[in-house]
Amino acid sequence: MTEYIAVLPDELDAGTPHTYLRLPHPRSDGAILVHHPVDPVFLAIPLALSLLHPMADLLIPKSKSICDLQPAYSPSAPVGDNPDAGRLMEHKPFRRAFRACCERKLVDAAEGEGGAGNGEEGGNGEEGGNKAQDKPKPVAYYRPSRDAMLSIVKAKVDRLAAADNFNKFDHLVRGLGRDGLLEASADPTLVQAARISAAIEHVAQYLPPSLLASLSSSYDLAAYNAYLADRVAAARAAEAPIVSEKKDKGTKRKLAKSESSRGVEALKKVNTNGMAKMTSFFKPKTK
Repeated sequence: MTEYIAVLPDELDAGTPHTYLRLPHPRSDGAILVHHPVDPVFLAIPLALSLLHPMADLLIPKSKSICDLQPAYSPSAPVGDNPDAGRLMEHKPFRRAFRACCERKLVDAAEGEGGAGNGEEGGNGEEGGNKAQDKPKPVAYYRPSRDAMLSIVKAKVDRLAAADNFNKFDHLVRGLGRDGLLEASADPTLVQAARISAAIEHVAQYLPPSLLASLSSSYDLAAYNAYLADRVAAARAAEAPIVSEKKDKGTKRKLAKSESSRGVEALKKVNTNGMAKMTSFFKPKTK
């Protein structure tokens, strides 16, 4: 499926309804164009994770490249910018989302020679003020941070798990009903844990598996998981058939009575006096 990313203009009126589905022409090949709004953070997280390399991961490939001998005429790895990432970086919403997934560090620029107001030309106050104004500003550097990404996703999960926002989605509320947590007597702690679990499953479709594992482990859902396990065990016990001992004894007696058929019982009553035995038919022939 081909996907295209576009940014809506800022002057678009959000109050008027918009159509996100455009039906194809009958003579076309059946392709459908669907406009689906998506948070640019979910586009920036995979890119930021691909650029994130811990120190151990950086040292191992470097040591291997130093020790290993490259074969002659081997193709070198492609070096250059990713054109798709470059086109995404042209959009301001994506740049803002990408910076939110990084940790920011300010580094002072190299200071000029000599102090302000202490030059050889004399300590003129105006010149000292101009030099202070001409001092270069610190340079901001951004490095992808897993903690920053996790905090952003957790904020989205907590917002979706709030009661006011959670009740707007019928499919999420039905999930609470299946777990028996819509009753008035339900434990509020279990209800909140169920909302968090449902919110994680809803957001999981936009997250890479590595970040999803970190997100799930950041919440304490042990009580909710134990509640679900007890509920499943109780449902299985209720569905199991109830067998009493009296019925077992009755079935054993019926089976004992029905072991012989009517023909066998009739043969037992036949008078066999004077009849030749079966062994007489299997005697060796006389020469």
